[in-house]
Amino acid sequence: MEDVRRSSATLIPMSDWKTRYESAADDEAGAFARLPVARLLDDIRRRRTGGYSTIWGALAERATPEEAGWVLYEYLLSDQPYLERYHCASALLRISRMLPAVVFCRSGAWPR
Repeated sequence: MEDVRRSSATLIPMSDWKTRYESAADDEAGAFARLPVARLLDDIRRRRTGGYSTIWGALAERATPEEAGWVLYEYLLSDQPYLERYHCASALLRISRMLPAVVFCRSGAWPR
């Protein structure tokens, strides 16, 4: 197994990794939240989606189906890693307002 501690400059105490990861993800989410929707879509087209899957939430909060639907659909059909396409699909469902229908189909009960 490869040692994840590459140099003394990058040593992260094992007890602190979660805090650092969450802090970096929060920083990335804040940066994406400040970008216009058009820029987020351009980044997605160019496969610059960040390292913490936060671009999808930033897009889902503000994009309309008309502006983002086909970009996300094309991303879903791409050869990108599964987890990235999973988050993309979630964003597409949120943008299209279909997420309650998906929850209903899975649980058999309409969410309240």
